[in-house]
Amino acid sequence: MSSDSHSTPHIVGGGINTRDTEQHVAVTHVLGADSNGPVREEALRARFLSFDPLYDGASNLVAHQLVLRGRATPADAPAQLRQMEEDMLLTGLYSLTQAGLDGELPLLIRISHGVLFSDIPQQLDHRQLIWCVDIDDEQHLGRALTLQEAGLTFCPTLNSTHAVVRDSASAWRYLACGENPPPAVAARLIVEANTRTASHWPRNAWFRSVSSNDTQSAAPSPEWAMQLDLLAIALRQSVETLIQFFRLNPGMAPRLLAIANSPIGGLSRPAESATHALVLLGPQRARRVAALLALTGANPSEAMRNYAVTALTRALFMGKITRLGAPAESAASAFEIGLLSIAPHALSLPVETLIRRLGLSATNARALSSHPSPEGTLLQLTYACESNDAEALAVHAQQLRIPLYQISTAYLDALITASTLDAALH
Repeated sequence: MSSDSHSTPHIVGGGINTRDTEQHVAVTHVLGADSNGPVREEALRARFLSFDPLYDGASNLVAHQLVLRGRATPADAPAQLRQMEEDMLLTGLYSLTQAGLDGELPLLIRISHGVLFSDIPQQLDHRQLIWCVDIDDEQHLGRALTLQEAGLTFCPTLNSTHAVVRDSASAWRYLACGENPPPAVAARLIVEANTRTASHWPRNAWFRSVSSNDTQSAAPSPEWAMQLDLLAIALRQSVETLIQFFRLNPGMAPRLLAIANSPIGGLSRPAESATHALVLLGPQRARRVAALLALTGANPSEAMRNYAVTALTRALFMGKITRLGAPAESAASAFEIGLLSIAPHALSLPVETLIRRLGLSATNARALSSHPSPEGTLLQLTYACESNDAEALAVHAQQLRIPLYQISTAYLDALITASTLDAALH
């Protein structure tokens, strides 16, 4: 991508500006952290809570799990640390329930045995909540079943070595499992493993992340065709061509304006129209904002909003890691690959078809089709960050000669910045 002649160095959090010469920029002010005034409770939640997505076998968004943003506490962490982080999570959950959980999707909450035997689950119970807990013995089993009879919903991880616990599988609506499904059960399986094969799991299973190999069958519609056209224009055409597209398709203009005027667009002053926004953004940012719109459409569903935030997180992260020294053609190319990595799911197209339809470069095509390449390695690193795969992260960090803490910081920075996109898509 060409360099953006309208970039403004003082803009913080304008991740759309990613290019080879950009320095690492703190983005805390995007969520209000640099304000001297009182911080709203919603902003506090936004800073340390994250809603990790769960998908069905067709990569449709079906649920979220509430976690601490950017944190993956190892099982052998000190008890005090685990307690502190659980307290933070439950404080955030309490705040959410007080504000009113009004989403349609289930929300999973992992709790310890201490919380299982406390009054907290009943105090915070809500129809959307699914409590996740390890059930190791008959005492844990009895308590969870008692709470379930009282109306709470559980997704237990059963101790397979304890016969009584193992045989309780039929008592649950949801069951967490690892790399292999348990014997036939009626419960919906929540799959913890990072990879999956369609024939390996029941059709109703839910998964922690979108698999990089998943594809969906195309479902053409006028809006779908418009999105695909916009993505093709955004990748290769001039700002003048983009302006012409929005003149011919005015229904897409309000959403473009919303994204451009959000912190993601990074404009120094509000744009008054789609044309005005494209001019103010400059060539590079204009194309990237248009590409994000192409991934969602004018009236995005919750799943499409999640796709766009995921795409932007990947793009920002890959651009940042390239600037930290990871081998890639350029930070701009890495950014584009990150955006496009979600396109097969958002546009319901096989990767090979997407490559042909968009006329992608050889660099992009190799990365997206899992052929060995520096950019493909960066994409695998991104997937490892998404799934908190500590072993894979350590291997990649060593291969790239980038300290693991820098990788973690870059991903957290990208995640926080990208999360601000969601407001512009509502």
